[in-house]
Amino acid sequence: MKKLFEQVYGRKLNSFEETKYSLPLYLQDGKKFYRVTVLGKTFVVAFFETQERFNIKTLKKQLALYQNAIKEDVVYGFDKISSFQRRSMIENEVPFVSCNGQMYLPFMGVLFEKCAIAEDVVKDRFAPCSQLLFLLFLYENDSYTKLEAAKRLHVLPMAISRASKQLHEKGLIEENKQGTEIVMNVSVKDRRDLYEKAVKNFINPIQSVIYLSDARVDISTPASGEFSLSRRSDMGYPKYAEYALYKDLSFFKGLVGVDPDLNYESDIVRIQKWKYDPLIFSYNGQVDPVSLMCTFADTTDERIHKCLEDVKEEIWNWRRI
Repeated sequence: MKKLFEQVYGRKLNSFEETKYSLPLYLQDGKKFYRVTVLGKTFVVAFFETQERFNIKTLKKQLALYQNAIKEDVVYGFDKISSFQRRSMIENEVPFVSCNGQMYLPFMGVLFEKCAIAEDVVKDRFAPCSQLLFLLFLYENDSYTKLEAAKRLHVLPMAISRASKQLHEKGLIEENKQGTEIVMNVSVKDRRDLYEKAVKNFINPIQSVIYLSDARVDISTPASGEFSLSRRSDMGYPKYAEYALYKDLSFFKGLVGVDPDLNYESDIVRIQKWKYDPLIFSYNGQVDPVSLMCTFADTTDERIHKCLEDVKEEIWNWRRI
């Protein structure tokens, strides 16, 4: 944690020291506290010693308790956070620092900072269209021309060219010229082997989420998140109904979300904005199994991971032609 502040502020970091406070056990348990002074401004970092799946509503409530007890600005500290967690805290004005180079300190005028430690090496992960193209091979045919793939995925041929280049570089497909066409073929025909070869490259398709009150979601909109998981496993019904929609849909133009903490839970629907169109591989009102699993990439909840094992078994028979 100290190294992060040294990278960002250098000599402007006046002091950084671990300290202790007289707090209720539930506010102390699993945390270390650091008193930090930068440019004469002092604040306290409540650092989570173990990374857990957090509830933003709880974080906001406890933040007020910390600040009332300590009488100084308080910031949450994490070893690592996902892009979804980062976005959630920024949207809810919860200050934080993370050792993987993320920072939101509104009282310091620092909204977001990337340091030497990158959150992800982007080039090692699929681009959204690359993931979509890979799913086409995983769920459907072993071979496509670039034009056929573009039509099936409703994207431009240029996007398929970039996606196929990435899959080829990762050894997932082979390309052969037949006449004037470039034909793409999977490099591994066994679906389980193909999946295992690609799994480290998957991205979370969720760009952001929005909560809507009494939303009129189209009947074709596929279920996602814990809502979908509850329908495909023995997991209990979640707090909100949840659906996935492509981020570029006109549905989102001028749309204003609601604060779920200030509305009745039964009236709220959680909408995931996806980086690619979830409808392309949805079936029976559910998003496809690989994409669903990817939406939980950052969770440490053992219940969810157990249920995802059931979802994984759907892959081998999903939408096969």
